[in-house]
Amino acid sequence: MTKTKSHNIDYNVLVAVDFSSCSAHALKSSKLIMGRKPDHICVLHVIDNDFVEKCISSGLGTESQIKKSLFIDAKERLNNFLQDQNLATNSIETEVSEGTPFLEINKKAIEKDVDIIIMGTHGTSGDMKRIFFGSTTERVLRFIKRPVLCVPVEEARKED
Repeated sequence: MTKTKSHNIDYNVLVAVDFSSCSAHALKSSKLIMGRKPDHICVLHVIDNDFVEKCISSGLGTESQIKKSLFIDAKERLNNFLQDQNLATNSIETEVSEGTPFLEINKKAIEKDVDIIIMGTHGTSGDMKRIFFGSTTERVLRFIKRPVLCVPVEEARKED
């Protein structure tokens, strides 16, 4: 049996952010989606395992020190990011997790039973990584069976 949702049932949205201007635009888009305000918005930031490993191998600290520092920084940045977008942090669920970004986004979407994932088309991953492996957005699209709204960079939309 297929699960269907109507306007009377909660509408849940997951917004994946990396603090880029494109993810800020995606977050703005989450305020009104599909002609209505979502009942629940979860804003997720993923600390990339590869980055943690690079920090450890560079001798910047122990694994626990680096993770603790990154989690504290990410939570603070996430709260500031929401405030910059004029979103009340008490009305939005925020979550910071660690892992491979596209896998974590997909995992959280399933765990939270979201109706749609909203994310920017361009993030903070390097160009070479994107050329060889695809962007995080492309990888989320490959492996998820839920709708994904890909929000382009605002400047790119103005050129069209």
